[in-house]
Amino acid sequence: MEPIINVENINLWYDKGKPMEVYALKNVNLSITKGDYVSFFGPSGCGKTTMLYALAGIDTYQEGHVSISGQDITGLSNRDLAIFRQKGIGIIFQQFNLLPSLTVLQNVILPMLFIGGSTKESKERAEMLLKRLNLEEFAERYPFELSGGQQQRVGIARALANDPPIIVADEPLGNLDSVNAKNVLAFLKELNEKDGRTIIMVTHEAWSLQDVKTVFYMKDGIVVKQESKAEKPIAESVAEYLYGELGQTHKEDPHTELVSAHVISNFLLRGFSQEEIKRFEELLHERFINKLSAVDFHRLLLRPYDKGGVGLWKIKAERLFQSVEEIIREKKTLQDVLIHIEKNPEYPIMEEVYTIRNWILRTLDTFKFSFERIDALDQVIADRLRGYLVREQMVPIFTRSLDQAGVGLSLHIAMQITEKIEAFFDGTAVIHT
Repeated sequence: MEPIINVENINLWYDKGKPMEVYALKNVNLSITKGDYVSFFGPSGCGKTTMLYALAGIDTYQEGHVSISGQDITGLSNRDLAIFRQKGIGIIFQQFNLLPSLTVLQNVILPMLFIGGSTKESKERAEMLLKRLNLEEFAERYPFELSGGQQQRVGIARALANDPPIIVADEPLGNLDSVNAKNVLAFLKELNEKDGRTIIMVTHEAWSLQDVKTVFYMKDGIVVKQESKAEKPIAESVAEYLYGELGQTHKEDPHTELVSAHVISNFLLRGFSQEEIKRFEELLHERFINKLSAVDFHRLLLRPYDKGGVGLWKIKAERLFQSVEEIIREKKTLQDVLIHIEKNPEYPIMEEVYTIRNWILRTLDTFKFSFERIDALDQVIADRLRGYLVREQMVPIFTRSLDQAGVGLSLHIAMQITEKIEAFFDGTAVIHT
């Protein structure tokens, strides 16, 4: 198959020659075949997103060349790059990047108008894309009136507006709950297999590679390895890479359990702080080597962080406990665990946050929340679930103004929401999703 993207000797740095000099990309050479589904995979800060933005003409590299669909984009002006991106590449952002003052339909129409499309034809295509993504009923709503999953689907529709042959996705699952994350992955697969589009995804989570055909492993701005699904299963490839990154070369190594605890902790506690992940990793290692019983492990998952535990919400703790015990019971290798996580991925705390928030908003249908208030509400719910806040602190924060790091609610609404959140802690909440 012919390459649709060629990258030659790309170097991209910040503050070269200064004490704070940082190389984001170093001598990168690669090609991507037309119709492939590829991912740049690696830890945070390894250069994945910078690589993606260099391909999309968003980040400017100082040396090298990038050719896309036969066109060298290196010397293009900012205006020409903007036009090229609208026609040649559709971009799906982690933060959605929808214009809050435009309706869903208008957000999807805008890229077509940018390159001179007629209003009538642009509207017809936008309506067709919204229908394909099951969003037609939300066409006249504004982004803040949608859930995270719905906003991401609007972002996908916008990326498809000008029918680009290439779709790039920057951590597209980062702000989604489990159901919506699976839906996005399924749609990316459909765009690749049914539409024949080239998909390029940035991710640091192995489970999301389940449909990827080629993986570019990155570290410190360098593509250290490339592997295709045709050569070996992705889960096997990722397992070998993670072992290598942690300095382990044999599964019989006496530190294998420690490696597993490190890797699995970062998978299962996505969205948590490094301190919380480290605490969980320590407890998980002790559980793996039988220094900690199942009962004590479960108890410590629930115990507050400042008292030596992890401080998880009880439903989250129960799911993690069951996953860990299954791993121990079946004596899974790291590769087995990666395959298991692909099928049953744990999601960051934001899944619970969105569940609670959406339930609250449904029960307060007479009160309208702005986009800013929803963000602030999400933060308070997340802090409560993590144990950073106690019940007594909730109402004062809810009634504090937005510019004072509050939510800006009336006392009556603040008390209602506090009662609903606390229902999760005493087990009386009943949610229908």
